[in-house]
Amino acid sequence: MNKKNPLFYLFKRLSWPTGLIVIAVLISSLGSITGLVVPFFTGKLVDKFSFENFNWGFVVAFIAIFILNALLSGLGLYLLSKIGEKIIYAIRSILWKHIIHLKMPFFDQNESGQLMSRLTDDTKVINEFISQKLPNLLPSILTIIGSLIMLFVMDWKMTLLTFITIPIFVLIMIPLGKVMQNISKKTQAEIANFSGLLGRVLTEMRLVKISSTEHLELDNAHKNLKEIYFLGLKQAKITAIIQPISGLIMLLTIAIILGFGAIRISTGAITAGTLIAMIFYVIQLSTPLINLSTLVTDYKKAVGASSRIYEIMEEPTEPLYLTEEDVIKDGDLTFKNVDFKYDVKPILKDVSFNIPHSKVTAFVGPSGSGKSTIFNIIERMYDIEKGDISYGDKSIYDISLVDWREKIGYVMQSNALMNGTIRDNILYGINREVTDEALIHYARLANCHEFIEQFDDGYDTLVGERGLKLSGGQRQRIDIARSFVKNPDILLLDEATANLDSESERKIQDALEELMENRTTVVIAHRLSTIKKAEQIIFIDGGEVTGKGTHQELMASHKKYQQFVNTQNLAE
Repeated sequence: MNKKNPLFYLFKRLSWPTGLIVIAVLISSLGSITGLVVPFFTGKLVDKFSFENFNWGFVVAFIAIFILNALLSGLGLYLLSKIGEKIIYAIRSILWKHIIHLKMPFFDQNESGQLMSRLTDDTKVINEFISQKLPNLLPSILTIIGSLIMLFVMDWKMTLLTFITIPIFVLIMIPLGKVMQNISKKTQAEIANFSGLLGRVLTEMRLVKISSTEHLELDNAHKNLKEIYFLGLKQAKITAIIQPISGLIMLLTIAIILGFGAIRISTGAITAGTLIAMIFYVIQLSTPLINLSTLVTDYKKAVGASSRIYEIMEEPTEPLYLTEEDVIKDGDLTFKNVDFKYDVKPILKDVSFNIPHSKVTAFVGPSGSGKSTIFNIIERMYDIEKGDISYGDKSIYDISLVDWREKIGYVMQSNALMNGTIRDNILYGINREVTDEALIHYARLANCHEFIEQFDDGYDTLVGERGLKLSGGQRQRIDIARSFVKNPDILLLDEATANLDSESERKIQDALEELMENRTTVVIAHRLSTIKKAEQIIFIDGGEVTGKGTHQELMASHKKYQQFVNTQNLAE
């Protein structure tokens, strides 16, 4: 069932406000039922009407029913729409919760803009169906059944005659609904592509401007927008076919009733009031019938929109917590015969090494040899193909993910910052209360207190999207300050200081040395001074470990290491 119907799959995941639904349905139903009495009263009014014995009581009752119908219908519709809003809130929450816990490869393969579109645009289509179309379902069905019963009671021969038009209506609607579903699916895909393009271009606007590719990105956007425009036109064509056809069928039905009704009145079979009541009932039938016919197309649209959401919901998430909570004993971090593939491309082949506790281990090797991959694997961003990684006497895969990542500090090349203040960024992800004194203490250790103080707003300075208002060196020092506050047991350090001026570099170096004290430190080393200080150097080449030892040992025994040290002009 789920495979065929992604919408029901989503509905199953929700907790429904049952009480509210029952009340809303009851009120809407009462509204529909009072609506059914109105034509009947109108007919009676026409038949009994005379100025001599004017029945005021009857008129008052007639007006009262009219007002009651309006009140009940309005209230019912509000409650049903409220249910729709609650449900869409729940769908968006579930989807966002799922996306944020997905594994890293998923984000490597999907554009952020596309995912945003799935969360907002796709859910909007489902929302329209749930909060606007579904609420009309029960009142419409009640009105249709009630009107038909009243029509049969009044004159079954005439009613049967008016039924000729209904099969025509159904035959037109079914194929159009199928077309609508396909168009909707394509439209949602195109809107997502457009959002993806927007996300990509807006985040890399500097690259776009420096490369003068504005015209190219405009063309790309126009392709998307044209496609959305043409799909919109197709939808409009279908709607343009449905509406007039419904109107025509309606007119045809009324014409049949009037023609045949006139004959019935002349033979005395029915009264004029009955004929008027019957026309009222037929007109009353038209709105719910149109509602039901577009309900099919809207339902197909909603299914189309939910199918991509369903695909995302089927993606595996990270298991953040394990059932058993126990203390993690500190120890060595050991890789045993680890293989790792990215998609199908093998990156690490049978890698084994030991990172001793509270010592510095440096990874050295040509770019693209797998050094950053090892960091990603230690952080458990990606799953290994085979082998095992242990910490102390325990496999890291038996430690709950949250606890494990709590132990790791990572200072990276790209220095990820969130749009917000400097204070928010230093304390991002810190689960304890940090006083201002402590914050300044850590900022001093990371050599960033001075430059922060120079800003007008100090620690409340906004850093801009991805920290663009700060220089590379400043971003890196804020990253280091965050690691100081986190106080991790294992420090991963991507020592990319190549793009910094010598003063920044010196300050960062001092801060890092302070941070590395008494911690298990793993460095991707770019500087000879760091390499020389490391207790252990691991040389990685083409995804394999080709040498381990100290600087002196490797200089004596590892030819490629000698070349690497001599040709890389490693900064002293």
